[in-house]
This record gives sequence, C-alpha cells and structure tokens, in this order.
Amino acid sequence: MPRIPRYLLIWLSCTAASVTAVLGTVQFVVGSTRHTPPVARSAPAVVETPPAWTAVPAPSPSPQSPSATASGSPGATERPSPPASTPTSAKAPTATPRTTAPKPPVDCTGGGYGLHTVPSEGGKVTVRYGNRGVCLISAVPGRGYKAATSQTADDTLTVTFTGADHRSVITATITPSAKASVRETSF
Repeated sequence: MPRIPRYLLIWLSCTAASVTAVLGTVQFVVGSTRHTPPVARSAPAVVETPPAWTAVPAPSPSPQSPSATASGSPGATERPSPPASTPTSAKAPTATPRTTAPKPPVDCTGGGYGLHTVPSEGGKVTVRYGNRGVCLISAVPGRGYKAATSQTADDTLTVTFTGADHRSVITATITPSAKASVRETSF
C-alpha cells in the first residue's frame, strides 16, 4: 500500500476513535447530571396538642371549708370584703371569658394529590393536597422576604412573601381541582 493512503487511513481511524471517545464521555456526563425534579417525601406524623392560649381557664375558687371560717383567720382563697364606705354600683359588670371551640385542623390525610412544592421569586411553599383541604407543610421565604399565610376556607391556602420592592402571592386550592397559582408583583 502506498505511503500517503496508509497515513490517511491511520489519521482517519485515530480521529474517529478520539471523536467516539469524546462523544461517549460527554453523553455520560450529561446523562448523569440531568436535572431531576425534587421528590416530595411524606411529612412526619404530627401529634395534635392544643396551643397554650386555648387552655381551659383555672376553676374559680371554691367556697371556704367550715373549719377555715370557724378559726376566723383568712384562708388563701378568701378575698377580703370591700369596706362598707366604698360605694357600689347597682349593676356590676360581669367578666365572663368568651371561649370558642378551636377550629378543627384541615383534613389533608386521606387521598388527594399529595405533596407539592411551589417556587416563586419570594420563596418556596410546600403544601399537601387532601380530599377535603389544603395543608401548609412549609413556607420558606427567600433572603429579604417575609412570609404571611392565610386560610379562609379549608380548600384554599394563600401564602404571601413580601420584600422591599416585590411581592409573591401563592394560592393553592383544590376547588375545582388541585392547583397552585403564583402572582408576582414588583413595585
């Protein structure tokens, strides 16, 4: 075989081998670093305990026992009577504390569409869509933003991230179907 075709054949085979090696390496690197969407994990079980502010008020002091009144010394639960010279009003206001039953938590445990994370410029919100409501799992504001949440109904949750010159409002609902909308406002 003449010299020039032999060098040309060697050069072509070396070039083909190097191009194949480079393409295989690039394909391996791109395939192994492909972006995968985040996987939602189930939230840990939460034990429902009533908040401190909903605690039942302490019972009013019981009447004194007969032995404490017989000794004549005031007991720990006895209040001194007001002096006779103090004028009393005809109708004393009664201060009965208003207690309302705490609102039951939103039921997000059964069925539904599961956990979803919704990103925005102001932060990220993770919600759980259930059959009967939307539950907030986490609201993580970005740097310079503050988070505020509101849930007027079990089926709609609104999270607002407010910054110095921007506001992100994320609304998650299950009515008519599970969805989340993001509204970005710059001012």
